[in-house]
Amino acid sequence: MRPRRVPRRPPDLTSLFDVLFIVVFASLIRAAAVQHAAEHPATPPPTAPVPPAAVAALRQRALAAITAELAARTPLVVRITRADKPDDVSRYAISALEVGGARIALGAPLLEHDPDPDVVVSYLGDRSADLRICRIAALHLGATELSRYLVIIAPVLPLADLPHALFEGLHRDVDRCAAEQRGLAVLVDPATLAPALPPPGPRGTP
Repeated sequence: MRPRRVPRRPPDLTSLFDVLFIVVFASLIRAAAVQHAAEHPATPPPTAPVPPAAVAALRQRALAAITAELAARTPLVVRITRADKPDDVSRYAISALEVGGARIALGAPLLEHDPDPDVVVSYLGDRSADLRICRIAALHLGATELSRYLVIIAPVLPLADLPHALFEGLHRDVDRCAAEQRGLAVLVDPATLAPALPPPGPRGTP
């Protein structure tokens, strides 16, 4: 008896057609993207306009005048520290004033509890003008105003780590210093300061 021949099935071309379809479809998408990029080139970011020469000269002169005015003012450093009193808002305080090589120790708190449940903590300088930084400095220096000083407000913590009420209050006091005490105040973030180098050791030691 002769063996029975099984008819041969034609090859399945379904998977091949699928692959071809995917390749052709991807090529069409890429071609369309290239054409779109050619028709719509990316717009370069706007650059600041170059001022006319006369305006540039005036700007340079104005900056020089501001620098000279700042250099003529006596630096007055207001140190703001945080005492080791957990959950006590009064621990944020002006600890000292430094001017002319002298240091005046203080303990003037800057925050207080607020009975308003929506506020909780408030800045003392918002309640009384006598509790604002430049006013406190003027009172302890025995001065009527601070026109000859550059008031440098120096918190011990980075600004990002300060309570919100203190952060906002310090910024308001910077603006109020000029209007109320004729002082020029600036708030210095310690996070932007370069780390202090250790003092050099005896000769021959690292």
